[in-house]
Amino acid sequence: MDWHDAPDDVQLSCGSGRRLASQAAPAPSARLWPLGLLLLLLCLVLPAHAQDFRDPPAQPFTVWPNIPVIRAADLADYEADRKLFGDLHADKADPAKVTAALQAVDRLQAHHERRAMAQLGRSVNTQLIAELDRLARDARLARPKLRFDFADLTPEDLQNPTPPAELKAKAARIQLAAYITYTRLEGSLVQASATLVKLRTGASQSFSVTAPVTKVADALARELFDYFEGTRFAAPRAPLPGVQWLPAAPGHADQLVSRDAAQAWCQAQGAQLPTAAELQAAEAAGFHAGGVALRPAGAYHVQSGLYDTATAAAGAGALRENHLGSVPNGSYYCVRHSAPVPGVRRASAGRSDRS
Repeated sequence: MDWHDAPDDVQLSCGSGRRLASQAAPAPSARLWPLGLLLLLLCLVLPAHAQDFRDPPAQPFTVWPNIPVIRAADLADYEADRKLFGDLHADKADPAKVTAALQAVDRLQAHHERRAMAQLGRSVNTQLIAELDRLARDARLARPKLRFDFADLTPEDLQNPTPPAELKAKAARIQLAAYITYTRLEGSLVQASATLVKLRTGASQSFSVTAPVTKVADALARELFDYFEGTRFAAPRAPLPGVQWLPAAPGHADQLVSRDAAQAWCQAQGAQLPTAAELQAAEAAGFHAGGVALRPAGAYHVQSGLYDTATAAAGAGALRENHLGSVPNGSYYCVRHSAPVPGVRRASAGRSDRS
């Protein structure tokens, strides 16, 4: 059972010279025109605002039900497909451009469906939507965030590009279009990426799974459902505002150094070794939330000794004494404190964690 083959031998670029996809030989025009229309839209792309893709929080999103399923010959083509659709958008005030975007999605979907055996791509399309409906029913959601617009559409309409007259009537209520690219792995395993694109802003969000071919639609549906319907947590605050973290010296990377060497490098950077409390807070925050990443079984120099992540994980306490300042027995980070605001005294100023 074969999946859709992606159009090959294609080379496209915008006026700026940015190449979107490239293969060696020219392709027949009949295979290029769906992607060519998308290219024209891509060349008009405006930078999307950095915000949560699910905003506004209380608004459901109407999704165009035709979802192209495109096979990539290799991972390079897989990435090219994502880039090709990634910035798809139409001007918010111009319904004609929204219509053009939806037509392009329909044409690409129909192009790949004609190349499929047993219309497997359509099976993935309908299975994805059905699984999202099932998850919403099981969760007893009155208003699911993702709504696929089948109004005035028949099963026959879904097998062919929607006529332009119908598109104009429907474009105003469509917020999102979707596509799926995939590459085959060993046996029946498939790595698939579903991408949703906001037609009026160009913002996109992708979801990737690896699953057997018969389960890939269910796995993608679960990813989409959890993202849109799950609890939206507030972003964490930096645990130590006003503290800058510096990595170890380039020559000290990935090796143990002495306390004396660590202190010397920190002082050369106008910084110092962190306290145990500072390193503990940074470890809890993690590398992506204003903190740092520590090795699971590592020892790190702090002002009052060594911070041992292995003993901390075992519940025996993280801090242990270090009387050998010249022995290479730990890794380290440095901290640089911002200048205090005049008239405001830092609670931790002049204190160590030797307690």
